[in-house]
Amino acid sequence: MAITGLRTFGIEKIFNLPYRQEDFKLVQHEPINMPVIDEAHKHDFFMLLIVGAKGSGTHTIDFRDYKVTPHSVFFLAPGQAHQWRLSANTTGYQVMFSGSFMLQKGPMWPFFTPSATPLLKLTREQYTQLTAELQLMTGETAANITQHRLQIILLLLQRWYAVAYPSETAAAGSRLINRFLQLLEKQYAQHSEVSYYAARLHVTPSYLNTVCRKESGITAGEYIRDRLLLEAKRLLILTDMDVKEIAFSLGFNDTSYFSRFFRKYTAQTPVDFRRQVRHL
Repeated sequence: MAITGLRTFGIEKIFNLPYRQEDFKLVQHEPINMPVIDEAHKHDFFMLLIVGAKGSGTHTIDFRDYKVTPHSVFFLAPGQAHQWRLSANTTGYQVMFSGSFMLQKGPMWPFFTPSATPLLKLTREQYTQLTAELQLMTGETAANITQHRLQIILLLLQRWYAVAYPSETAAAGSRLINRFLQLLEKQYAQHSEVSYYAARLHVTPSYLNTVCRKESGITAGEYIRDRLLLEAKRLLILTDMDVKEIAFSLGFNDTSYFSRFFRKYTAQTPVDFRRQVRHL
């Protein structure tokens, strides 16, 4: 089924470029400019938004508002819906890169998983260390050196993220959960049964649920439910598809059942959710 009106942008759109740039871009803002794209949208690349010594406002990621404060990092993976409102004096960096530019790919980075908290607050010492690495990247023309410096930055952020969010990092570090989440990303619109994923992973549904709950605090079934709800919200806000089209694209054969499912876990109908968020 074709998805119409999908607001997905590449690096060239963010900077009003007439062509596709290379797979990496680092921009230092003094201050950060308001975005070229004022509406909620999503990217086809990864991004780190690093707030400097000054900054305030709100960054909305996948329909949750996060307070912008100095010395904080926001993580955005491809496909996440986001929009920000920043004070005029907000300083910092944007680091944008494609999945193919990363030396170490896959779901090893806990902050880029769909259920991760996309915000990390840094100490002054951590921020100083991070910006020193960013400065080394400025003006670097060799792609392989830039790739290795990016790897160092991601590893540093992973270390600090593990301290701030130990349960999320433990879940991302679980091989079984990693394999489950990789499979879920590919199949959530076709399969919503824990038994399907358990069979593909060669474990029982009970065992998969137990491991997920132990490592992350939520069951495999809740992971599936939350992923469906997240995609439903993205499609409601970022596309012009009607509710029936969205329901069918997510594997619901009955539009009424989809609406009941959505309302049960959000306390709103799909139409009310779309109207409220677009109005705001």
